[in-house]
Amino acid sequence: MTVPSTLGSAAKFDLHQGREQDQQWQALLDSAGEGIWGVDLEGNCTFVNRMASRIFGFSSAEMIGQNMHALVHHHRADGSEYPDEDCPVYGVFRNGEPIRQKTDTMFKKDGTSFLAEMSAQPVIFDSKVTGVVITFRDVSEMHVQQQALQRLYEVAGQRTAELDAVIESLPHGVFIATRDGKVRSNGLAREMTGENFPAQLHTLERALAGEASTETMRSPASTTTGAPRDTWIRSVAAPIVLDGQILGGVAVNTDITQIRLQDEMLRKSEKLAAVGQLASSIAHEINNPLESITNLLYLVRNSSSMDEVQEYTRIAEQELARVSEITLQTLRFHRQQNKPLPVDLAELLGNIVSLYTGRFLVRGVELNTRIVQAPAVLCLEGEMRQVLNNLIRNAVDAMGNGGRLFVRARPGCNLHGKTGVRITIADTGEGICDHILEHLFEPFYTTKELTGTGLGLWVSKGIIDKHGGSIKVRTSRARVHGTAFSVWLPLDGAQILSAMEVEAPGENTLRS
Repeated sequence: MTVPSTLGSAAKFDLHQGREQDQQWQALLDSAGEGIWGVDLEGNCTFVNRMASRIFGFSSAEMIGQNMHALVHHHRADGSEYPDEDCPVYGVFRNGEPIRQKTDTMFKKDGTSFLAEMSAQPVIFDSKVTGVVITFRDVSEMHVQQQALQRLYEVAGQRTAELDAVIESLPHGVFIATRDGKVRSNGLAREMTGENFPAQLHTLERALAGEASTETMRSPASTTTGAPRDTWIRSVAAPIVLDGQILGGVAVNTDITQIRLQDEMLRKSEKLAAVGQLASSIAHEINNPLESITNLLYLVRNSSSMDEVQEYTRIAEQELARVSEITLQTLRFHRQQNKPLPVDLAELLGNIVSLYTGRFLVRGVELNTRIVQAPAVLCLEGEMRQVLNNLIRNAVDAMGNGGRLFVRARPGCNLHGKTGVRITIADTGEGICDHILEHLFEPFYTTKELTGTGLGLWVSKGIIDKHGGSIKVRTSRARVHGTAFSVWLPLDGAQILSAMEVEAPGENTLRS
């Protein structure tokens, strides 16, 4: 009797130990982050972990012993029935080959579907497949995110293609640079300046440093490249900024050769027009001394006193000197300068005003000058003469019924404290209307429909800007009426020197 008793105790111990091992294996399965279940060769569930039960919504008791294909894998995503023989898990039974990361539709207890990524591994015992272990996870949300991401990629790709098309169709050369040194360009940019961004320009470099800038480059005519004439290119660049971070820079290059040629022709025509409009004043100024000389010669012929003859001759010489001075001042309007020189603006103003003496008398204009001696200004004298002549002529024309012309010159600083000379030309005319004032410095905008070209103030502002100065206007049409133009010019001429360097063959770039 002792033997059976001993055998019974051993059997109980083995049973207890087996249950303990089962619990340990179940605990391991339940601790997995993915759903796991096992099936036998008939497809019936042999075990299931906690995660699989949670995902499917079935308790383990509801799943153990059930055909898993019929329970959770019975239909396809399109709603059609899913035959057992087509089930990939059953395929593992047939060929003994595992499946890995296959995405398929599965169903929960409540009938809702989800997208599962599953792997199936055959269980082999004594060289035979005895079952299959399946691991899976719910990737529905991930799939939605991937689809959304894919759509974003597609949209981004489409927008990139559209942007490329827009950039390629622009009538300007476009260069886009990123912080890692990569540069892309459109066809016109490559046609204009070649594959690489022009070394003479620094706009793209400054854009990458966070600075917007504009530069103009001159490419001289070349027999080697086949360029028949000088080419001018203006480059405007700015940084590409996102959320306060500089991602890169973009530069837009424009061929402005034709614009510069047209502007130059307009400026020359305006200069000729200005001289032409002086003709009447000059003719009057010359006619007066010539009449005096004619009278003096008559007196000389009829005089019997040598003292009288010498006096008449002296006066005639003075009148001829007057004619010579007027002629010289007129010729100076055509004088071309190759480089800026120091100019006494007070003397220049006096010379220009002297040309209008006759017109002042005819128009009944009273001249009021107040000139304080100031240092010489480094500038192009011919261009400054054109500006001042234009302002004085406009002031006289504004006073058809007479008035007062104020001419002022004095040392003065600009808003940034830079030293220079300020010139003011003011009249007591009717003043300028608001709608005219808005377009005052635009080309071809004139109130002198019969005699004006509409280029005078546009050209004048361009000259002042090129010299690094400023021109401002104040006007009034009230009881006290009139218009005043104020011109400020720096003494050092730094900007006009820079501009002249661009004009010179050895220098190519102008910054602004």
